[in-house]
Amino acid sequence: MALVLLALAGGVVVGFARGGGLAGIFQLPLRRHRLLLTALGLYVLGVLGGWAWEPLLSILAALAWLTIALYAWVNRRVHGAALVAAGLAANGLVLLLNGAVPVSHSAARDAGADPAAVVDTAGHEASGPDTLLPWLGKTVPVAFPPHPEVVSPGDVAVAAGLAVMVALGMVHTVRRAAVGDHAATAAERETMEADPEPRRSVVY
Repeated sequence: MALVLLALAGGVVVGFARGGGLAGIFQLPLRRHRLLLTALGLYVLGVLGGWAWEPLLSILAALAWLTIALYAWVNRRVHGAALVAAGLAANGLVLLLNGAVPVSHSAARDAGADPAAVVDTAGHEASGPDTLLPWLGKTVPVAFPPHPEVVSPGDVAVAAGLAVMVALGMVHTVRRAAVGDHAATAAERETMEADPEPRRSVVY
């Protein structure tokens, strides 16, 4: 979580430095929002069904991540969305294959976090010889002083993609508005040049 917040903050700083505005974040051309509702429904169903069969939660949570990855991939024309899709797909895949997110004890220690506390978090387990695709688990230490943590390569991709989306989204929206204003001014100028004589209003 700390990595994502840092990435978002960095994207905002870069966006402002390049003359962008926060309004651009809310004007990104995203589509197929129903996929997000589908992902939410899968997760809620997993939470409720997990009371009856515990593995159901991890299965449906993984499918929810994969659904959000599909949403990001559908919107891959937005700068950074493809990175987000790849990261979410990696996280969903390793969760689906293992039934929990594998955690590297050495990476947690390198970050300054308590490995036992990380493993005890819901949906996590210690990485071992039977772990499938362990390198997609939480293997990247993030030694952020207020909150050291260990994240997955997928988390890194998601954070980088979100930073790109925010930074370029802020700038491109301002530029599109500027181009639109310039085009309108040019059209008015062409109209005036084509009809230089002022039209007189007629009063009846």
